Amino acid sequence: MNLMKLFEDQRLFNRQIWTPDQDRNRFLDRLRHLALGMFEETGELLGTYEWKSHRQKPGQLPNVSHSHEELVDMFKYWLSLADLADFPMEQLEEMYYAKSRVVQYRYQEEWMANLDGPCVVVDIDNVLADYITGICRFAKEWGPHILKLTPSETLSFVHRLDDLCKKRVWVGAESVGIEPSKWNLLKHEFRVGGYHRRLPVFDDAKFFLDWCRAHRWKILLITARPVDRYPNIFTDTLAWLDAEQLAFDFLWWASNKADRLEEITNAKAKLNVVFAVDDDLTFVKQFASRGIRTFWLDRLGTHPPYLSKNVTVMHSLFTLVRYMTAEIMDGKATTIPR
Repeated sequence: MNLMKLFEDQRLFNRQIWTPDQDRNRFLDRLRHLALGMFEETGELLGTYEWKSHRQKPGQLPNVSHSHEELVDMFKYWLSLADLADFPMEQLEEMYYAKSRVVQYRYQEEWMANLDGPCVVVDIDNVLADYITGICRFAKEWGPHILKLTPSETLSFVHRLDDLCKKRVWVGAESVGIEPSKWNLLKHEFRVGGYHRRLPVFDDAKFFLDWCRAHRWKILLITARPVDRYPNIFTDTLAWLDAEQLAFDFLWWASNKADRLEEITNAKAKLNVVFAVDDDLTFVKQFASRGIRTFWLDRLGTHPPYLSKNVTVMHSLFTLVRYMTAEIMDGKATTIPR
């Protein structure tokens, strides 16, 4: 089947009815028309199977050809919606399999029993992924265009980003020196443009995760990335993990990570968290307050130590591995499985 040929045929027909332009109201009218049309065709497909009990007639044979015809009508509406949305049809197969994997992970709750036993809880940004370097690179490349900066503004903007990246300072509107609305616009383009797939990976990330896997601990990644507002980030994150060949077993999203762990524990799983590692002090405090042994990853050592019996400050994942290995060899790590 030549999908592109079908798409081009439908697009040629569509141009007899509607020509793309910059008028948003006309775009929305067309979108509503197509979406409701597909909804109507879905109802007609159901009707071919006499799904309503009072419409069912004993002995009546199903009209399979009619059902298939309605499916074709739905497909033609889908092609028209893809045309309207400027869908990259040449990427359909790749996007299909990527989305299939996302659906698999969205239904992990059904396999929660697999979480029984020892596990480690690991953050992604600034623990595995070098988020600061990644977003600075994006902002330097696209910021001047997106924000419509003058040449002199661009020089100052790029200089600030280079300085922040060098100092490993969190990048935001205040530190970059721009209005919050402009920074939000830049972050939006970063999130929708697939740039989470291009984040650099720290050189200790794969070593650390492979070390965890060697100890037969389940690796539970919990991130606060805003997947609720940007569902594509789920796909982008999985694609990044695959491309970098980073070992993991579960991927969760939460604004309160400790609460998310409690939800899992209160469901089917009986978690034995060996430790959690995060760079964000907010989440470090959340884990520590629940009695979870926590490593605060402070890669530059610029922060004072957070004093808690459950928290240990580490400056790299290499150091964390050495620290835990020494405990295991000394027999002090009582949470290590025998």
